[in-house]
Amino acid sequence: MVTHKKHRLRLPVFSTGGKVVFIISLFVLISVLLGGMIFWYGNIFDGVRSYVRGEGLWAKAQKDAVFYLDSYSYNHSETDYNAYQEALKVTSGDKAARLALLKSPPDYEEARKGFLQGQNHPADIDSMIGFFLTFQRISYMRDAIFIWQSADQTIDELKQVSEQIRIEINASNQKSEKLIELRERLQHINDELHQLENRFSLTLGEGARWVKQTTWRVTVLALVIFIGIGLWVSRQIIKGITKAEQQLIISESRFRRLKESNTIGIISWRMDGLIEEANDLFLIMTGYDRSDVSTGVINWRDITPTEFQHRDQQAVNELLTQGRCEPFEKALIHKQGHWVPVYIGAAMLGGNQEQGIAYVMDLSDRKKAEQQLKLAATVFAGSSDGILITDSSARIVSVNQAFCAMTGYDESELLGQPPSILQSGYTTGEEYNRMWESLNASGQWQGDVIDRMKNGTLIPMRASINQVKNTDNQLTHYVAIMSDISERKAEEEHLRHIAYHDPLTGLANRVLFNDRLEQAIKLAARNNTKFAVLFLDLDKFKPVNDLFGHKIGDRLLQKVADRLTRSVRETDTVTRLGGDEFVILLENVTSREMAEKLLSQITDAIGKAYHIDDYDIEIGVSAGISIYPDHGTDAKTLLHKADIAMYETKEAKAHALSVSANCD
Repeated sequence: MVTHKKHRLRLPVFSTGGKVVFIISLFVLISVLLGGMIFWYGNIFDGVRSYVRGEGLWAKAQKDAVFYLDSYSYNHSETDYNAYQEALKVTSGDKAARLALLKSPPDYEEARKGFLQGQNHPADIDSMIGFFLTFQRISYMRDAIFIWQSADQTIDELKQVSEQIRIEINASNQKSEKLIELRERLQHINDELHQLENRFSLTLGEGARWVKQTTWRVTVLALVIFIGIGLWVSRQIIKGITKAEQQLIISESRFRRLKESNTIGIISWRMDGLIEEANDLFLIMTGYDRSDVSTGVINWRDITPTEFQHRDQQAVNELLTQGRCEPFEKALIHKQGHWVPVYIGAAMLGGNQEQGIAYVMDLSDRKKAEQQLKLAATVFAGSSDGILITDSSARIVSVNQAFCAMTGYDESELLGQPPSILQSGYTTGEEYNRMWESLNASGQWQGDVIDRMKNGTLIPMRASINQVKNTDNQLTHYVAIMSDISERKAEEEHLRHIAYHDPLTGLANRVLFNDRLEQAIKLAARNNTKFAVLFLDLDKFKPVNDLFGHKIGDRLLQKVADRLTRSVRETDTVTRLGGDEFVILLENVTSREMAEKLLSQITDAIGKAYHIDDYDIEIGVSAGISIYPDHGTDAKTLLHKADIAMYETKEAKAHALSVSANCD
């Protein structure tokens, strides 16, 4: 069957305060975005204004240029000609700015110089550059740029006419007819430029109106979208807050009904022992009344027998570290003086280190204890600890969801099965026998086991098992509370590794080497076999640190360690004593020749060049060998003899190098 599900967009789950902050942040973001759009909108129209003003400056400069050139053709005044050239610089500057902006990438500095030459106000230049680059591909702007470029050709023609007029004026035989003709061409150019100015103004105006309409529509659309999103998110968050409040009210109501019920005792307590609040069942259980609570007479520390105070302290430690404690059995002193056996569990209130809440079940009546145990399972159904209940023949009758999630089994797969279905074989039969002995003797057992999940994965657990008996003192059930301690075990293993291994190379350290060496001595003495100890010291290692730094030196040591590990057998032990000194324990060595052969392979491997970062590094190694029992029968002597042999090798190398240098 194909089903169609509707997927609704859901917001992340926040606390109530977080939701309020989220709403405020959202509206601040909307305000910032709108403010940014308004700022952008203002920049656009500032750019339009700047170009309109710039077009006016350009037109005025063009008219001045024509005027002064025409005047120059009549009166031949150099002042008029210079004024013509100054006016022409304005149009030349605007052209240079346009060409700089059309480059890829745009030349902003050249564009600024051009606009300044065009007499544009310095404060308008950034707006003009931004407007040009933003809208240059829009049809209106493309048309305006085309008209602008067309004017360049006409300005070039104007320059040609000016050159011809100047040549004619400076000629020895001036021709008035030629000057008249040039004045007519000048007037024609002026008309063309005037038409281009009008077309440029009209096109720029149409573009400005289009930009205004488009920007306004985008602004309105964005405003509608932002407000819509804000309203929708606010509505969703308000609905979430309302739902959370309703759930809180329901939860409080359930807890109140549970507290007011006569099935389980509930108290609110403090670390100093004061019981601030208690329900009626707890008061009936202990023989106190409501006035004893209000006057502070009841103190859970005072009404706990001395025999259980140590167990109480364990529970307090669990509460301070975990926020809750595993339920346990103890006794309370009744107001009349007799003991009331109880089953109690507690938790801290919301991270508070001084206040908590606890449930208390009276174990005086075993039948009631069974009912209260079921209620406890309900109360702690959401616990992260797994709970397993078996009958008297150790067949599983109930598990909670946390236990199923922990082991990978469904409840239906576990019901009726013995707990041994989870056994991995790593917990020995002897340990299980001790567990049953403790259960039969005291009715409870606590310890660590290694079980196997449904998928085969091993899982270390902390198990707390208790017997449940009826009023006739007959065994009816076993209750086991299981906690996953994988993280703790992994941390212990990590600490063990750190204790026995070198932190830089991961090789065995001196502690582990000494242990392995002592074991090798005992084994060799028992089996009448030999083994070898190799003492290695790296040559030319100190210059590596001096030349390339300790970081490169550390990486070199790691690579040396890797080569050493690859050069020996799995049964051998490679150790870093410290610095650049290494020791190798070669087990099951039949002769010195065999050890020397292995050492030759090791020195060859270490002597090959190392490439680290951009450096090629070459080092050597000096080594010494001691053989058990030829050179000693204790660890200290064997290591000392190998060390001496290594130094003899190092001195021989140094002597050989000295002789070679003298010969050279």
